[in-house]
Amino acid sequence: MKRTTALAAVIVATTALLIPGVPPSHAATTYTPTGGPIVRFVGTSVSFTDIEVSQTFGCTTSKMAGSVSSSGTSRAYHADGATLGTLEFLGCTNAQAGATAIAPSGTWTLAIIGDPVGQTWPARLKNVSFGMLMTNCGFMVQGSIGGRFNQYTQQFIPNTGPSGLTVLGGSHPPLGSMCATLDIQPGDSIAVGGYWTNSPPSGSTALLISNP
Repeated sequence: MKRTTALAAVIVATTALLIPGVPPSHAATTYTPTGGPIVRFVGTSVSFTDIEVSQTFGCTTSKMAGSVSSSGTSRAYHADGATLGTLEFLGCTNAQAGATAIAPSGTWTLAIIGDPVGQTWPARLKNVSFGMLMTNCGFMVQGSIGGRFNQYTQQFIPNTGPSGLTVLGGSHPPLGSMCATLDIQPGDSIAVGGYWTNSPPSGSTALLISNP
């Protein structure tokens, strides 16, 4: 009896795939951000760690603000969903080097890069660029920050391990005696700790994501 029931279930499922108008499920390729128009991500326990040398730079204040890009318009995964042109990192320190200034540059963007798991969407902060300056040391960091955006909590949480950020070399290598002491080298991978929570101001709404 159990085998007959199981066989019937398989036949029903297979037939559904063959009936016109009942296509098989598949991954989406596009997404639509809504909300805003202003987004304001406030950091909690945000830190940047040079993985190769286990040097961490923690910040007491971290903010990223901007706007939703073309709210209500569908776009391909990896295309920008929000622009973040107002960037602030304050109270940053390192155990050995002490006070560290983090100076972001350019306009960072937030993009959804794949299908959700529940309310959580794989996401990426793109066009990330900032300088790090402390006594007798300065270097540049660029790349992206891979993570996930939970539209229920409005949190962007970086992935554990290499984020997609690296220390620049070339015409912008680490310079200064403290950089040598910390052993900061071009190509070092940066891990990002903590998370950012979108807290839109009055008149703006939460950032929501949907398919297609």
